[in-house]
Amino acid sequence: MAPRFAGMALAAVLVATPVAASAHDHVARAGETLDQLATLYYGSVSNAMVIRAANGFLHPDDGRLLEGERVKIPEVTYHRASAGDTWETIADRYLGSRRRGRFLAEMNGAEVTNALAEGQVVKVPYQLLYVLAPDETLKTVAKQYLGGDFSAAWLHGYNLFKKKKSLSRGDALLVPLVNVELTEAAKALIKAAAGPDPTAEDKKFQVEAARAIAMLREDYVSGRYVRAVAEAERLLGTGKLTVPQQVGVYKYLASAYVAFGDKEAAIAVFREALAMQPDMELSPITTSPKILEVFREAQHKAERPKGK
Repeated sequence: MAPRFAGMALAAVLVATPVAASAHDHVARAGETLDQLATLYYGSVSNAMVIRAANGFLHPDDGRLLEGERVKIPEVTYHRASAGDTWETIADRYLGSRRRGRFLAEMNGAEVTNALAEGQVVKVPYQLLYVLAPDETLKTVAKQYLGGDFSAAWLHGYNLFKKKKSLSRGDALLVPLVNVELTEAAKALIKAAAGPDPTAEDKKFQVEAARAIAMLREDYVSGRYVRAVAEAERLLGTGKLTVPQQVGVYKYLASAYVAFGDKEAAIAVFREALAMQPDMELSPITTSPKILEVFREAQHKAERPKGK
């Protein structure tokens, strides 16, 4: 059955799927907290709020985690410039749009007119998909996550919003984070757990996949659900995505089906994601009630024994 297109954007969207940069998948141990993870991976307890937002967690104030819970740890990506690279081409490759070249340059302490030297290392931010809560504004989000480095107007421009667009509860935006650099101890820990280094071909695919997922996110957030479904299906069909990437793509695909009104297709996709990550959850604050209802039904069907 051909899906019925729904032109309106959803009131809220899924949070925490990484866009430009990678995210390490940490499995919580008994008694671990978000503060401990922030200290372990970033050397600063203040980044606990980043981990919380990236995962859509609704934990008690102590941030205590459940044993075995999967926690995505956002991190920046480092790109070594090649001949012909510009701020715009790197932004297009990792951040989903050439128009973010100026902002990428500024996050690296440069101007977009500054030429890149071959071999120069560019820090590419982790893009946090953030949904405004009640009483939140672009100004409060900029202050909380960007500190005094960049203003609300700068963040508005980064999101390529129309000049007069105002934001309110439930609106989604991307928050570029460059302060999520891992400590050397954390890098060593991740490397030891990862096993053999990936091949050059694997690395190339992951870069391409990161860019494709960035575009998938852009299509979904902008209400281009037909394109989002097509791109999600293409990505899943490669058979090369990591498990976290597959789960993230499944979330967007299922949510797009909800937007179409194709509930059964959405349930089937959510069940695929749950088969890969049984403890997967969606935040009731950052996920629209309609999507959450379909997801809960998928959970129920996944847990129900066959024949009942």
